[in-house]
Amino acid sequence: PLIKRLPFHRGKGKNKVFKPTPIVLNVKVLNILPKNSEVTIESLVKHRIVDASDARQYGVKILGDGELSIPLSVRLPVSKGAKEKIEKAGGSVKTA
Repeated sequence: PLIKRLPFHRGKGKNKVFKPTPIVLNVKVLNILPKNSEVTIESLVKHRIVDASDARQYGVKILGDGELSIPLSVRLPVSKGAKEKIEKAGGSVKTA
């Protein structure tokens, strides 16, 4: 069979299927937070947006789907679209 004739690939980074991916949140979810608050993993857990153990294990990333109507200070990884929407609403982004 062909599969037996191919070389067996070993080494780090070959099994990307098992690599953990961060929890994805959209910008529209952040509208339930108080105005001018700081968005961290702890604040998301406090407002029950994400689960505490999963957020600490995998991390959280904010994507730009939806609209943001309140200014927030975000200290999490964000996409380019999310950064634009946060700054347009009067907030700031500081990568952790």
